[in-house]
Amino acid sequence: MRSAECGMRSTGRRGSGANVLFACHQEGVQPDFLCLAKGLTGGYLPMAATLTTRRVFDAFLGEYEEFKTFFHGHSYTANQLGASAALASLELLESRASQAARARLERVLREELRLLWRLPNVGDVRQVGLIAGVELVRDWRTREPFDLRERAGIRVCEAMARRGVLTRPIGNVVVLMPPYCTTPAQARRMITALAESVEEVFR
Repeated sequence: MRSAECGMRSTGRRGSGANVLFACHQEGVQPDFLCLAKGLTGGYLPMAATLTTRRVFDAFLGEYEEFKTFFHGHSYTANQLGASAALASLELLESRASQAARARLERVLREELRLLWRLPNVGDVRQVGLIAGVELVRDWRTREPFDLRERAGIRVCEAMARRGVLTRPIGNVVVLMPPYCTTPAQARRMITALAESVEEVFR
């Protein structure tokens, strides 16, 4: 069984140029289960869905007396307001204007991220669409990592927060995932705050 997080529309286009709805499809992976939540409504209302393959779905189909039903339910199933918000959000997400704005933001982010390579404590910059990871190292020449007890990523993110940019690290990797409504100016501010914070923490 393979499961995946969705990364809904955050990862941009594949090499073929086709738009990718889910992050797993960037890697050519078709999961057996896919869990969706805030990407459906843009976070405006609670809504979630679990997608699965026809093979898994059919395993729970049968006559009543076979007792094969997946006996699970919850109070907010099929909430009409949440479903309406999800439909409106998905329509907006699929619009040409939204796709063009995300492509423009992805380009700006890529251009700005290049500026981080000049910092001696940046060992790698990885980007797929609107998701980026900036790896902090003791020395870029050797890519020697910081000991996790030094909390390098946390300290950089705290310095970014003082500059008005909120994000989080995964160990020594600072994660950047700007929302789709981010303007190019805000993206530049985000990278500037990261660069200044790295310099402040490790100078």
